Amino acid sequence: KAVVSTQSTGDVMLMVYPRLFSLHNLAETWTDKNVIPPRLSLTAEKLTRQGAFLLQTHEYFIIWVGRNVSDIFVNSLYNAASASDLPDIQNGLEPFDNSISTMVHDLISLCAKVRDAPYTLISVREDSRFGTLFLQHLVEDRSDGQISYYEFLQKVQQQVG
Repeated sequence: KAVVSTQSTGDVMLMVYPRLFSLHNLAETWTDKNVIPPRLSLTAEKLTRQGAFLLQTHEYFIIWVGRNVSDIFVNSLYNAASASDLPDIQNGLEPFDNSISTMVHDLISLCAKVRDAPYTLISVREDSRFGTLFLQHLVEDRSDGQISYYEFLQKVQQQVG
């Protein structure tokens, strides 16, 4: 209860329901750069191996990189030849002089305004053992070993009350 009561409203909202954005098609979906684009539902149904997605929690930004995302996207964002050339997990995201990198960094900066404290940004490959760092936040899914969204809200209620 004390942890939640010392958090800003924005942090509490992200603790309960993180934001999910599609990055691989951001140029088509993000038309007003002064407004955060529409978020996706927190379900694996929204993920595609041909895509990359940004998850914003109350502490982290996590980029999930699908194994078949375009090489142009990977090169633009990570300066790597393909997704398979990325490490299992990577801290930070270096800016590069291209439209994809600029747009992703602009989105992260806009989303980061929710809180005063700095965020940690990590990237994980879909096929990495660290992929669960991302997938555990898809609270609208239920799979073996994970709780349902309803159970998740009950857990939050117990921690708050």
